[in-house]
Amino acid sequence: MLLDANDVPTGETLSADVCIAGAGAAGITLALALRDAGLEVILLESGDFEDDANTQALYRGTMSGIDTWQLDGHRWRLFGGSTSRWAGWCRPMHPFDFERRAYIDKSGWPISYDDLVPFYERAHARVELADFIYDVDRIQAASGRPVLESPGGRLRTEVFQYSPPTRFGQKYRADLQAAENVRVYLHANVGNIDLTSNHAEVRRFECMTLQGVRFDVEARSFVLALGGVENARLLLASNAQLPDGVANSSGNVGCYFMEHPHYKGVSVWVLSRPTDLSFYKLHEIDLPQGRVRVQGVLTLAQDVLEGEGLVDFTASVSEAAIVPGDTGPIDAEQVRSLIRDRDAERVYQLYVRAEQRPFRDSRVTLRTGDKDSLGMPRVDLNWRLHPDDNRGMRRALELVGAELAAAGLGRLWTSTQGDELSWVTNPGGHHMGTARMSEDPKEGVVDKHCRCHDVENLYVAGSAVFATGAASNPTLTIVALAERLAQHLGEELR
Repeated sequence: MLLDANDVPTGETLSADVCIAGAGAAGITLALALRDAGLEVILLESGDFEDDANTQALYRGTMSGIDTWQLDGHRWRLFGGSTSRWAGWCRPMHPFDFERRAYIDKSGWPISYDDLVPFYERAHARVELADFIYDVDRIQAASGRPVLESPGGRLRTEVFQYSPPTRFGQKYRADLQAAENVRVYLHANVGNIDLTSNHAEVRRFECMTLQGVRFDVEARSFVLALGGVENARLLLASNAQLPDGVANSSGNVGCYFMEHPHYKGVSVWVLSRPTDLSFYKLHEIDLPQGRVRVQGVLTLAQDVLEGEGLVDFTASVSEAAIVPGDTGPIDAEQVRSLIRDRDAERVYQLYVRAEQRPFRDSRVTLRTGDKDSLGMPRVDLNWRLHPDDNRGMRRALELVGAELAAAGLGRLWTSTQGDELSWVTNPGGHHMGTARMSEDPKEGVVDKHCRCHDVENLYVAGSAVFATGAASNPTLTIVALAERLAQHLGEELR
C-alpha cells in the first residue's frame, strides 16, 4: 500500500515486523523481498514520486574537504531515490575486494565474494539483467570484437553490463501498491532513533513530516537505508540517550567516507596504428538468457596491483579532440609533440574511475548550530583521499602506458605534478563506508549481517556498510547486500 504520512494522526504509533527508512534501491529491494517472506513491513520515504524543492533541501550541508559538488546535488529525496538518475553501470566486486590486502589499511570484509554470489544473481533480476556473466572471454566471444593485447600480461580488460537502467520508483511502484503486507509512507522522515533503557535495542523510530505531523513506528527490527551520508547523520543526531549517537561506541559512525574518484582527461593515448577499439564502446550482445549492453574497460592485473601496492581502477576509452589553448587538464602542445604522423595516428582519452583507500579522517560530522526545517542538524562532509591514492594512480597510468607501448599501440601522456596526478578529483556520486562492516566491533559499525554491533535489532543497508569501495559502481552490490539482508531478517523473524 502507498500512503501519505501527512494523513497519519499526530501522536499515532504504527507497528510492523520490520521498519525500513529510505525507499531507494536498498529499501525497495528489502521491502519486496520481505513481502515475499510474509512479514509485515513499513517503508518510510521522505519524498514523493516527483522532485520537491523543500524536501530536497533537507540534504543541504557543507563540504570542508574535497569540494566538488553540493550535498543536495548527488542524492535525490524521492521514491526510488538515486535510481531516478542512475546510469545503469553494473559489475560485481572482485573476490580480492573482500580480502585483506596488506598494503591497504582497514581492507578486508567479514564476508567473502562467494557469500554474495547467490545474491548478486538475485540482484541481476532486480535491476533487469539476465545472465550473471562477467567473464571477459565469454563476453568477448558473444561480442565478436577484439580485446587489446598485453604482451607482459600486466594490462587487463574487464567488462560492465548496463541495466536499462531500472528506475526503482517507477518499476516497483505498482508491486508495492498491491502488497497487502507492505505499507509505504511518503513524506515520512525519521527524526530520532529511540533506544530501550539499556540501549541494547531500538524501541521506536520517531517520525515527522514537513507539514508538522509527528508519529512513531515500533517494530521487531529496524533498517536504515538512507544513503551513506544520511545514515551517519541520523545515527549521530540520535544523541539524547548516548552523547556520541546510536551504534557509535567505536567512534566510527561517519568515518571512512569513501567515493570513487573520477579522473577525466588526465591521460591521453596516442594510438600509433589502426586498432579496433569497438569492444571498449557501449554495444549490445546476446547472452543465453537475453540481450544486454556491455562495455569493456582497462585496468591492471591483480598481481600487478598487489606487487605495486595500488588500489583498483577502471579506465574507459573515448576519442579525444586536442584543441590548442584548452584550459583543461590536457596540455595540447605536449600531446601534439607525441604525434609523429598526424594523418595516421588517433588520439584517445582515458577516463579513470578509481577505488580509494579507507581513510578515517574522511568523514561526516554534524553542524550542531545549523539545522534544517525539521530541526535536524545539517552535516559537514570532509571528503579526503589518502596521500598514497593520487601517487598510486600516477604509477598505475605509467604502467598502463608501458604496456600499451610494449604492444606497439602508441604512447600515453599523463597530467602530473611531481609524483601525483595533477588534475581535480571529481566524484562518482557514490557515498560509501560511513557505517562500515567489520568482524571486530572496535573497527566498524555493523557485523557481517549488517546488524549494528551495539544495537541488537538495528541494521544498516546500502553502501554505507562497504568496508572498501572496490572499483565497481556500487548499485549492484547495494542490491545484492539488501537481498542478503532480507533473507537474514526473514529467517530471524519467522
